[in-house]
Amino acid sequence: MRIFFTVIAILLIFCPRLQAQNSSEVYLEEVREGIELIYNQEFTQSQEIITRLEKKLQGSAIPDLMKALQLYWIHYPIHLKEKQLQQFQNYLDRSYQRSLKVLTSDPGNPEAIFLALASQGFLAESYAESGRSFKAVGAAKRAYNYIKLGSKKLDDLTEFYLSTGLYNYYREYYPDTYPIYKPFMSFFMKGNKELGVQQLEKAAKEASIAHVIAKYYLSYIYMRYEYVPEKALRQARDLHRTYPNNLIFTAIYLESLIINNQFREAQPLAVKLQRQKSPYLKIYGDLFMAVIQEKQYQDYDKAEKLYRKALTLNDENDMDRDHLEAFAYMGLGRIYERKKDPEARKYFKEALDQAYTKAMKEEAKNHLN
Repeated sequence: MRIFFTVIAILLIFCPRLQAQNSSEVYLEEVREGIELIYNQEFTQSQEIITRLEKKLQGSAIPDLMKALQLYWIHYPIHLKEKQLQQFQNYLDRSYQRSLKVLTSDPGNPEAIFLALASQGFLAESYAESGRSFKAVGAAKRAYNYIKLGSKKLDDLTEFYLSTGLYNYYREYYPDTYPIYKPFMSFFMKGNKELGVQQLEKAAKEASIAHVIAKYYLSYIYMRYEYVPEKALRQARDLHRTYPNNLIFTAIYLESLIINNQFREAQPLAVKLQRQKSPYLKIYGDLFMAVIQEKQYQDYDKAEKLYRKALTLNDENDMDRDHLEAFAYMGLGRIYERKKDPEARKYFKEALDQAYTKAMKEEAKNHLN
């Protein structure tokens, strides 16, 4: 169920018209600046802004959400770090409780709905990623209620196009991809994948803060689900150029270059990620350097070692990165097929089992036939 909880986990946090607890436009500019700094991994400067906002907006949900967002990006993927995950969830819970105070006196307040949605969405994702399914269901249910409210307020806050677009897309993608869950999904309002993509595109172009995460999700959708490589590259390149210090965005950009066969531009990014301490980033570097060695340089020995190294990193760190495993198994399959080694079929079958995209599934099937 992790994909569905991620749908509900709306990473948008603040918007240009946000006025919770009567904060002034001056504070809103600080909020926007702080969020931009967080996305670009400039955490010393973003912490200074959060500290100032805590003093100015006492009792507001905003500072705790900013703390959660900052912690999320500092320790990404945070679900693998127990101490930081607990602190992250504490910030979100406190932010939610403060949002509820506003909603108690003003149930239709769009800004408070927005903040409550963000906190519960984040919680749903974090519980799902850390294997706490019961708690994930509770947070997802609460977030779902706010998603429904937000979908009726698109004219009030452009940022709601992100949450509504994500819901519309994944509400249909998930049961189509995993039919076993269709009965469960019948309890939720219907979606529309095409409309969802259109709404995400609108958020990417017009939203003040949500445009960042709209581009982030569009990159994934175009890379892994709809498989429109050139559109994925457009979104990912824009993210990388705007936030060059954000190595998660770098990893997405690297993958988009690889599926567009732009290996020369991809190589320095792969080298950069290979040098990182984080195994989450290193796996991207090793994996896509393996693709470069295989397809650009035809150095199959180096490629095989790097594919195996990526798989080992994934297993040793419990990252559960099925899509990246599929890339590695597909590469090993091609290498062993060149050697006329019957082991190739085993790797292609593994790739087929793990693959997300139709393109990769079809490639694996073609090799197996």
